[in-house]
Amino acid sequence: MPKIIITPWRDESELLDVRSKFYPSSSLNSTPSPDLRPDACRIVEAWKLRGHLPHAVEATALLTDAILHDDATHNSVFSIRATYAAAFSRFVTGLVDTKLGSGGGGGTMFNRASMIGLPLSFVELRHEAAHRELPSLVLLRSYTNRALEWLWDYYWVRIDQGVVFLAKTGEGGLRGRVKSMLQQFWQQSLVSICKSDVEGAKVICGVLLEEGFLVPENRQLASSMETVFSTWDLVLQSITDSVKTFSTILTEEMAKELSNKPNISATTEDPYLDGIYLWLEHILTSETWKQYIQFLCSTAYLRFICDEWPNHWTDMLVKIIGQEVESSQVYASPSIQSVPSIGGSVEPPLADDLQASGWSY
Repeated sequence: MPKIIITPWRDESELLDVRSKFYPSSSLNSTPSPDLRPDACRIVEAWKLRGHLPHAVEATALLTDAILHDDATHNSVFSIRATYAAAFSRFVTGLVDTKLGSGGGGGTMFNRASMIGLPLSFVELRHEAAHRELPSLVLLRSYTNRALEWLWDYYWVRIDQGVVFLAKTGEGGLRGRVKSMLQQFWQQSLVSICKSDVEGAKVICGVLLEEGFLVPENRQLASSMETVFSTWDLVLQSITDSVKTFSTILTEEMAKELSNKPNISATTEDPYLDGIYLWLEHILTSETWKQYIQFLCSTAYLRFICDEWPNHWTDMLVKIIGQEVESSQVYASPSIQSVPSIGGSVEPPLADDLQASGWSY
């Protein structure tokens, strides 16, 4: 017989509605909208009275309510710290207390935290709040926000069956996950995909290069991309900070988009291809990306694409590579047994990362 699960909500749409109030979606053209988090907290409070409320839902409400309580004009600093500490302690305790959880009486809170992927620093902060002085307000604010991000990955992201967030495998399921995460700017989740799946970074780049992400839909030829750059730079750079090969894979996929296109007016005046070219120019030459240029492990493949498939866009790209990139510290060849530097020869810092992503030397 199928297992019957009793929930305090009538159907999944109610739960998804509460999730959207706790975690409102971001949008490139979003306008200020009312804060619906107080409504979500009140709904969860009513669900609590009905019973069978999952701990993750209750913890999200408590942590969110603590954030809403963080108003020094109406509440004392001590009250704010105490509210944060109580909410955070209950969040951790409900997950790792072996007397309350399904782990029985064996093991410790740290063991239980390791089993479910909860950061051990969460358990340490819970212990400090319960048995020592209340942590500082700055620390409590930071950990509360981290806890809400963790709860998203641990519970909330898994309830949306329509986007296939569960154990579906293959590129189709992965692309669905990537699209939803990109729309909500969950950098940590994207990093997780890059690290856990060999093709993860490539799939992410493929979705990014669909119209509506890095290149807006219905874009006009030669229109400014500055707003798009400022919106997406942080996302792309955050992924690169954790997965050093990401910028290399992204620029190579962008170059492929520009290649193998005939030199006809439909191609040279294509707003989408113009947008991709402007992205490459931005990444390779702008001050915003200057510190990330070191992570572009090779320009040789970009040059190969430009030489193999010459057209209006690749001709312009190869000029950028020659004039700008090769004057910086970008590796000129994937054969990097040693890399000359100001101080002599050093081993390439990304060798292990590159080999893990399928490169060979």
